[in-house]
Amino acid sequence: MKFVNKNQGGFTLLELLVVVGIIAIIGGAMLSSFSGQEATAARGVATSAIAGIEDATRIYRATTKGTLPNNMESLVCANYDAAGTVSTSVPSATDGGVLPATAAPTTSYKYGGTSNASGIGGGMTKKLAAKFDIAALTAKQAAALNDVGITSMRYAISEACDTDVATKASIVALDGTTSVDFGDGGEGLVGIDIPNQAFEGLRPDGQTGYKYRGIGFAGTIETASPVLIWKQGDGGYNNIKLGAAENDVLIAMGLGQASDLVGTGPNAAFSKAPFYGQVGKDKYAHYIALINVGSAGDEFTNGEAQVQAVVDARGDFLDEEIAEFNGQKI
Repeated sequence: MKFVNKNQGGFTLLELLVVVGIIAIIGGAMLSSFSGQEATAARGVATSAIAGIEDATRIYRATTKGTLPNNMESLVCANYDAAGTVSTSVPSATDGGVLPATAAPTTSYKYGGTSNASGIGGGMTKKLAAKFDIAALTAKQAAALNDVGITSMRYAISEACDTDVATKASIVALDGTTSVDFGDGGEGLVGIDIPNQAFEGLRPDGQTGYKYRGIGFAGTIETASPVLIWKQGDGGYNNIKLGAAENDVLIAMGLGQASDLVGTGPNAAFSKAPFYGQVGKDKYAHYIALINVGSAGDEFTNGEAQVQAVVDARGDFLDEEIAEFNGQKI
């Protein structure tokens, strides 16, 4: 027989109102506490993301018996075959801080870097681009990357790093179709619909052919391939703060969706490429691995190249992010 306690009952309306009121007060206090702290929150997320990516690359290397993720992003606009003269599109103070009007199809350029402001220039922020030099790989550097399984990188087409409407025709040529519509043209990097997909291939629109999104292709890593190299700094200071030797060459590789570390592959650590949220709407926001290939002229051999550090889309490394998050660095 089941006995029912007649004195047992649910919450009264007054009790429910009191609970709701308490929740509202707590919620209001939280909103007040976190209001205007978006940058601090972003640094906290970046700190965790950088540490996670560094760990993921080490686990990847261990599980693949010594290789590093392939098909990362070069942060370079290059000729379709990833060959040609290496130059830079980062403007001087005398030319108005804009992308070149016309980029030579056979020349490689830094992917943006004209401004930190949202809606100006597109591509990398100026702060990030200033941390790298653009260079052509030497034979030894290319071999050092190949030895750890890095045989391909993603590039954007050269003409994407300009403001010339002819860029549209060049993108059409990559795909071999005329069913393409990129709007009015002349937008350069700032006009890309989804900046984090810029290094991917052309994407179907379904109505007009293709939207202005993917403008990338896969380029083989070989002698003279264009890459971005971390600036060593005076006395190698920028290298030393990352734990590298002062003369080591650190090559930038963005962790995009095409990377072997992302997706559904057997060794993928991320389903989607992590991104840094505190950059403008037209700016590159992926995290970047710095691959140490050894000192110039004395590059690593036999699979010794390694991930020296990971930086965010502003070029800050883990210790910097922690210091900024804790208010130690201003």
